[in-house]
Formats: sequence, C-alpha cells, structure tokens
Amino acid sequence: MPDILSNLDALQREITNSDFDAVIAMSPENVPYTSGVLLWTQRFIRDRLALVVWPKDGEPTFITATNEEGYVREKTWIQDVRGYVQHRSSPIQVLAEVLREKGLSAGRIGIEPGYLSAEHYSELTSTLPEAQFLSCESLFSKVRMIKTPAELEVLTRGAVATEHALMATYSTVNTGESERNLVARLGGNILQSGAELPAFLYLTVGSNTGHAHPDPTPLQVSEGDLIKTDCGGYFSGYYSDIGRTAVVGKASPEQRSIYDRLMEVHRATIAAMQPGTPASGVFEVAAQGYRDVDIPFNLAFAGHGVGLYIHEAPMLAADDHTVLQPNMFFAVETRVRWPGQQGFHIEDMIVIRDQGPEVVTTFMDTDQLMVL
Repeated sequence: MPDILSNLDALQREITNSDFDAVIAMSPENVPYTSGVLLWTQRFIRDRLALVVWPKDGEPTFITATNEEGYVREKTWIQDVRGYVQHRSSPIQVLAEVLREKGLSAGRIGIEPGYLSAEHYSELTSTLPEAQFLSCESLFSKVRMIKTPAELEVLTRGAVATEHALMATYSTVNTGESERNLVARLGGNILQSGAELPAFLYLTVGSNTGHAHPDPTPLQVSEGDLIKTDCGGYFSGYYSDIGRTAVVGKASPEQRSIYDRLMEVHRATIAAMQPGTPASGVFEVAAQGYRDVDIPFNLAFAGHGVGLYIHEAPMLAADDHTVLQPNMFFAVETRVRWPGQQGFHIEDMIVIRDQGPEVVTTFMDTDQLMVL
C-alpha cells in the first residue's frame, strides 16, 4: 500500500458523526488528502475533475480522467477507480452513477462549493434532483488542520529546504543584476533543495518591495536597496512559505529601526501561539504589537495554517476563534508595505507543540536586518 500522510481514521470519524450520507472530495487539496494521489493537472486544468466519493458506510470510489487513470491506480489505496474520457463523457454523470450504486441518489451529500464550478453544480443537481447537496468544506478543514507526524515531517523538511534555497540566493546577490534574474535563481535553488516545483517566487528589489506580489521586473539591484522575499515550493504536494528581508550594503537608520520594531512584533506574535489560545487572540497580540511600535497595521491576518493549501485553517485573524492545538502548522508573517517606496516581510514556519510554538525556520539569522 502507498504511504499515507493524512489522517484517514479521523476523517472517517468525522464523516460517521456527521449528518452526511457521503462526502465528495473535489479540490486539489482534499482529493490527495483522501486518496494519497496528487494530480498536478488538477491544480492547473480546472475542468479535468478528480473526485473521491467517501460514503458514511462502505468503501470510497475515485473518479478520474482516463489519461490519469493508470497513474491513479498505481498510487492510490482506493480499490474502486472509475475513469471518464474528458470532452467525451462527463465526470458528473459518472459521479451520479456511483451515488446511485451506493443507494445515495436521494441522500444528503457533502460537496465543495468553493471549488466546484456553477456549471458542474447545475449538472449535478439536475441529474440527481432528489439529493441534498451541502457544503462539507468545514469537515475537511477540521481534519486537515491537525497534522499527522508524517505531514509534519514533510512540512518541516520543505520549510528548512526552502530557507536554505533562499539563503543560497541571497548570498549571491550582486549589484547591477536584475530582479528577474534573482527570481529565476531562487526558483532553481528551490528545485535543487528537493521541491517538486516552486509554488510562488515573490522577490522584490528597492521600490518594488512596497508591493505584495508583483511580477518580476528588469529593475537592477543598487547599493542600499532592500530585497524582500515571500517564497515557497511544493514538497510531496505540501507548501512551504517563508519571507525574509535584507539590505544590500549598509542599512540606513530608518531601515534598521523599522526592521527591529517588526521583529519585536514577530516574536510577540509567535510567543502568543500557545495551545488553548484562540487564533483571534494571537491576531490581537499582533495588532497591539504594531500599535505599540508605531507601525501601521491594516492587514487581515497575522499568519495562516499551511498544508496542502497555502492558506489553511486556522487563520490568525480577528474572526477565526479556532483554539490552537498541538500539531497545527503555521506560517506567521509580520510585514509592512508602502507601495512604490519600500516594504519589509518576515515570515517563519511554526509547529504547535504541547509545550508551545516551535520555530522551524531558524537557519537564517533574522534577529537583525540581514546585510548582503
């Protein structure tokens, strides 16, 4: 049987204790979580549906396009795999057939409305008019927010590897080279670090550091420029996500002051991430920290869970009252931006342990503004 990273026992318990007769994994996150198979095309070709039908009673069924079927059969633990020929047959019709076979044509079925297109939803409800289709996204989210030891190993490995890749990039920065060139080198270093693919490569220079997620430009590195990064890769399908800010040459007193004050907020935010603390409580610590150090704070969150999706629950946000528990995995990001002028970003990956938060990304020295 293939290695299973996810907690399928916990998933089965949640389904058993729910009001659903079956849940259907549809997204590029929940399909691999339930089946053990990551289909890259599902991330990039939205109409090539892959579906896992998980009934309250009985065995699950995996529905996939036939051009992925051989790979799915090789990788999944699920025995019942059904194929459809894309553009010639409908995955929704296969799904309806499976639900009828399981006696669920009039059942209460959990779906992912945040992912399923309106066109596919309309086809599904018209094909099975007696069924009730309701969101089960919170059920999946509840299970996925507590990571298994195997997931934590992958996430930790990815975080450490990405930080090493970023350090390899920063250590070779030269004045006169372009932002675009640095981004290309960062992507290559993340691949060399063991990622299947880079996930996102936001590396900005000088005035571009004031933007959050811009495209790379020909802007050249100059003495005194800030270099700000928010980057990550895919490791066994799981994301890494770290951010660092450095300066080329000598830092100005203003640059050092802003960075030092941000680090004060960053440390306080992480220290607040104790088991039993609501995510919203951590957000309030961060928000108060910004006020205390006189840095503007108008951001929606101070960090987020990380896993098969880049922004997983819980969110360190004012409206998320989820209580932090051991084996949750977070990216904590402390940042400030003045568009077109300058910006700073510090982001670390954190695992919640029984005794408190543990910082995973400790390779780069972030106590002071890094000088390149």
